[in-house]
Amino acid sequence: MKTDSNEEMICGLNAISQIIKTRPKSVKALFVINSPNERLKELIQLTEDQNIKVEKHDVSFFDKNFEGINHQNVALRCNKRSEETEDYLELILDKEEVKLLILDGLTDPHNVGACLRSAAAAKVDAVIVPKNRACHLTSTVRKISCGASELIPFIIVTNLVRTISLIKEKGILVYGSDLQATKFYDEVVYSNRNAIIVGSEDKGIRRLTRENCDELIKIDMSDNMDSLNASVSTGILLFEINRQNKIKSN
Repeated sequence: MKTDSNEEMICGLNAISQIIKTRPKSVKALFVINSPNERLKELIQLTEDQNIKVEKHDVSFFDKNFEGINHQNVALRCNKRSEETEDYLELILDKEEVKLLILDGLTDPHNVGACLRSAAAAKVDAVIVPKNRACHLTSTVRKISCGASELIPFIIVTNLVRTISLIKEKGILVYGSDLQATKFYDEVVYSNRNAIIVGSEDKGIRRLTRENCDELIKIDMSDNMDSLNASVSTGILLFEINRQNKIKSN
């Protein structure tokens, strides 16, 4: 199905439910299978309550528009969610508590979507990615994030090293996940104003990024494994920070 340049097609129950709940006015239409199950019937009711058009199709419609994706027999046509620019950082960098996730060179939309899901669950203030050689907020990312992409700002920056410098100038400590680090992630006492940088599994964070971190950390694992999936590493690191923050607050 063709869409306008400012529109996109999204599939997946969780992602669609979140869009309808958070920005219903951006939704143009909901598409569901001819014989919806109970969960889809609940979604249809939610959609109709918002006066959004509902169309029913057979499975070939979904297979054609979402080839190779678990579409769950439901789709949504809506306005694209805006990606933020560096200017958005001005709104959050002076907060008393700041938690940022920086993805350095992740190009797999499934990984980025999973990272967004962990970031939203860990109450991260924003996810930052470079403009070039990185996956941005695609429809696949939104689907894999299970609605998290609607809950967390996604910031595109032109120069990642310059952005890291700006973050550090604001007194935010930057921790880079790196296999060559000498400290394990659970040996560090994290600041309540922090940024975690995660790179791709094959290359890790880039040299200039690494050199601009305040501290490098790594996850202890079996000698039989070289690395973890980037989204798994992200979840481990973010929830260690949450664990420490919970202890501090008690």
